[in-house]
Amino acid sequence: MTANAKSGTNYSRSVRWFESVLVAGMLLTCIGIGSIALDRPALGLFGDGHPFVDAEPTFPVEFGDDQATIVSDNEQINPAYSQAPVEIGKPVSARFTFSDPRPDQRVIWVIWQVSGPLLVLVGLWLVYSIVRSARLGDPFVARNERRLWTLAGLIAVGGTGYSMLTGVAEMLLLRRSAAAGLTEMVFTVSFLPLVAGLGVAVLAWVWHVGISLQDEVAGTI
Repeated sequence: MTANAKSGTNYSRSVRWFESVLVAGMLLTCIGIGSIALDRPALGLFGDGHPFVDAEPTFPVEFGDDQATIVSDNEQINPAYSQAPVEIGKPVSARFTFSDPRPDQRVIWVIWQVSGPLLVLVGLWLVYSIVRSARLGDPFVARNERRLWTLAGLIAVGGTGYSMLTGVAEMLLLRRSAAAGLTEMVFTVSFLPLVAGLGVAVLAWVWHVGISLQDEVAGTI
């Protein structure tokens, strides 16, 4: 076997392995979506889960002044022996569980919980399509460029939208419950998906340049 043939075989195996990982990821994501839909807060076919929101409580949470200790049979041992003391304080996060949610709370919970995995599933499918085309032929084609632009938009817009949806869903769930006055409801949005989407957009632009150069070279032959 020549060096080029061996290199091509290793490349094909690596791509196939990556494809298998992506397929496994998509299957696990589908299973996750199905479990959310079938769980008690949604269709209620199995499970004993309840919708919940983690938020900072408005009521005081007091911490003692004593150092944390581990109690042995005959003495108390400071677990941070020879270490600087650690202070425990705010912010404190409490979990508010809705044991008997109303239909509207169920709908909000399911939409919130399913939207994230759906975005991941679509993203994995786009990456899988690009990797599969790389194994079957030339990856520098216009179809893959469109997939990369779509992936960039999915990460930037979809990821930021999911961050906003998370804040809205938490506020709606809490405000429509008995815990409305017991929490600090702060709406936050993460712009990290915009940065990640911009990175994928740069890759899509590089892909576009590569396709243009490839077409120019093909035109001169």
